[in-house]
Amino acid sequence: MKKYFDHIQTKEPHERRQHAMQIAGVVTAMVFAVWITTLGYRLTAGNAQLAGEEYDQTALTAAAVQAGYSGPNTLYVASTTGF
Repeated sequence: MKKYFDHIQTKEPHERRQHAMQIAGVVTAMVFAVWITTLGYRLTAGNAQLAGEEYDQTALTAAAVQAGYSGPNTLYVASTTGF
């Protein structure tokens, strides 16, 4: 690596800028490729989690109906107040 830096220092400033832009472009392309590659996994993992939560809620509702629960349809809200 030190040899490479010594070699680059012997170049003209415009050539060093070109090298820097090329390296930045390659690194950016690599990051973009990793992002695109993992995007599908991240999107499907979120949908699978949502589908699992919907299934769990449906299963809980069905179990409550089978158990004969006929409580009120009430929305409970948890809140805190500061004193």
